[in-house]
Amino acid sequence: MILPLERDELLSRWEGWRDFAEAPALEQPERLSVKQIEELSEDARVVYDYHRERYHANFLVKTPQVVRLNGRLWDLLDANQQGPSRVKGAAVIDSPPGLGKTTAVDAFGRAFHQRQILRHGRDFDDGQTLHIPVCRVAFSGNTTTRALNESILNFYNHPSADASRSRYLRNRNLAALAAESVRRHGTRLIIVDDVHFLKIHTDEGVALANELKWLANEYPATFLFTGVNMSSTGLLSESKTDKKLAMSQIARRWTRLTLPPFAHPVGEHRKTWMTLLGAIDSRLVLANARPHMLREQADYLYERSTGMIGSLFKLITLGAVHAMRDGTEELTRAVLDEIDIDVAAEDAREAVAMELEEKKLAAAKRSKPRSVA
Repeated sequence: MILPLERDELLSRWEGWRDFAEAPALEQPERLSVKQIEELSEDARVVYDYHRERYHANFLVKTPQVVRLNGRLWDLLDANQQGPSRVKGAAVIDSPPGLGKTTAVDAFGRAFHQRQILRHGRDFDDGQTLHIPVCRVAFSGNTTTRALNESILNFYNHPSADASRSRYLRNRNLAALAAESVRRHGTRLIIVDDVHFLKIHTDEGVALANELKWLANEYPATFLFTGVNMSSTGLLSESKTDKKLAMSQIARRWTRLTLPPFAHPVGEHRKTWMTLLGAIDSRLVLANARPHMLREQADYLYERSTGMIGSLFKLITLGAVHAMRDGTEELTRAVLDEIDIDVAAEDAREAVAMELEEKKLAAAKRSKPRSVA
C-alpha cells in the first residue's frame, strides 16, 4: 500500500501559488468509533490516520480578528482601482509572531485569486497569456533591490531571473521587466512577507524603501506586507530629512492593520474564546472526542497558548497526533500536559496563569451585589 507523498511547490513560484489557491479544501475524515478503528485492517488504519494527521495540520477557523482584517483588506483592494496616474494605497499587517499573519494573508490571497479568476478568466490574449492575479514573495535577512526584483521575476518564471543571466542586466532593467510581468499577467495583489527584515538604517535599506515606493507608482497592483513590530523599524515614520523622505512617503501611503491576541477569557471576552474552542472542537477527528471537550478546558488552554492562535493550534495539532498514537483518542488534560510547544508560550505560561486568576477575582468582586446599609 503506497500513500502519496505531498511535494507541494513553493508559494514563491506561480505553480505553487496556483496549486495552493485552486486546490479544494481537505475534506474532514469520518469520525470512527474506537471499535470501528480497531476493526480496520492494518493498511486501512494507516490510510485513515494519514488523512486525519493531514486534516488536523491544515484546517482553519475564522477568528473575529481575521474576519475584521479580511473586511479591511477587501475594502482596500476594491477601492484601489485608480488609473495609472494615481498611486494606490498599500497595507502592512503588523503583529507579533504567533498570531497567524502569514496564514491569514495567504488565505486572503487565495480568496482574492479565486475571485479574480471568476471575474476575468484564466487567460488573456486569446489564451496566449496566463492570468496571474496574485504574486507572493518574501524578504530575507539581506534582501536588496536587485534581490527583490529577481524574486518577483522568479515568481513568474521569467528567464531573466536566472542568476547566470540576470548578472548582465542592470537593476533598473530587472525592475522594468518585473513591472511588465505584473502588468502583462493582470496581477492586482502582491504579497510581501517578512518586510521587517528591511534595514532602513543602512544605505541599502534606504534604497530598498525607495524601490518599494517606485514599485507602488509603477505597478497596477496593491501591495500587502506582513511584518513584526513595524513601528520600531522606522519604516512607517514621518521624516523631513532627505535620507528618510522615502519612509515619510511610505507612512502616508501604507495602512497599518493588526491581528491582536485573544484577551484573557474573562467577562465579555470569554464568549469569543469559547466560540473559538467550539469551532476547533467540531473539527477534531478523534474517536472519543466530546462536543465540549476543549471548552471544558478553556482556562487551561488559554494559559498554555497565552492567547496566541499559533501556539494554540500547535498544542491542539500535537495533542491530536499524540492521542491517536497512544489510543486515547481524546484531548484530555493528561494528554495535553505531555505536549511541549513554543518556547515563548512555555516561558510565559506561569505569568499568564497568574494574570488570568487576578482578572477572574477582580471580575468576581465587581459582580458581587453591594450590601444596602
